[in-house]
Amino acid sequence: MDMNTTQPPSTSPSGSLRDVFWPRPGYVATPILMGINILVFVGMVLTGVNIMSPTGQDLVNWGANYTPLTYGGQPWRLLTACFLHIGLIHIVVNMMSLRVLGSQIEPLLGTSRFAVGYVVTGLTGSLVSLWWHDMVVSAGASGAIFGIEGMLVGLLLTNLFDAAARKALLKNSLSVVGINLLIGAGIGADNAAHLGGFLGGLLVGLSYYYVIRAELGWPAPRLLARNAVAFGLSALVVVVLALFVFSRSPL
Repeated sequence: MDMNTTQPPSTSPSGSLRDVFWPRPGYVATPILMGINILVFVGMVLTGVNIMSPTGQDLVNWGANYTPLTYGGQPWRLLTACFLHIGLIHIVVNMMSLRVLGSQIEPLLGTSRFAVGYVVTGLTGSLVSLWWHDMVVSAGASGAIFGIEGMLVGLLLTNLFDAAARKALLKNSLSVVGINLLIGAGIGADNAAHLGGFLGGLLVGLSYYYVIRAELGWPAPRLLARNAVAFGLSALVVVVLALFVFSRSPL
């Protein structure tokens, strides 16, 4: 029998400017991550990058995931690409998504786990994009945003929620992911990064299971009920995937 435990994520975040950008308990990593993305975009615009349509060279200059450079000794681009956006519409859509998902899921995961999950799934998205495409200039927080949804889905595959809530949330989450993948395919978005982020999120969410279980007072293996172990498992996902992708470098 499933235990009735964690509260389902809230679906109606407050919309005032202060509520969106001001950290508070259970909502710290989300506004900070939004702020970093926005500051990077403002920096691009202030240095002369077109606000609506940056060139490929602009994106590369600011740290986009670019095949020859990422494979050629600049792997840090896998991370910087997660905070870089291709025009005003791109960043507005992504930050709206990050705001909604963050307000719902950060309180469930905890701030440190949410932040680590954003970084890890952003990296898995970048890695899968790099592996999938022959040549790519990729940027955006979308991989990490899909990763946040994937972390929730990973936890929904466990018994942290009662059966009714789990079924409804799982159906809703998978519908959102499917619809966004279809939209991405229609507009030529980097669905490889989206899927990479989502699948990375599934694994990260599962790695958090025993930690959250222990915090709820449930029986859990002592070793697996530690944040350090959960973070280590998350990092291992990135390391293994990176070794696989870079071992198949076309350069």
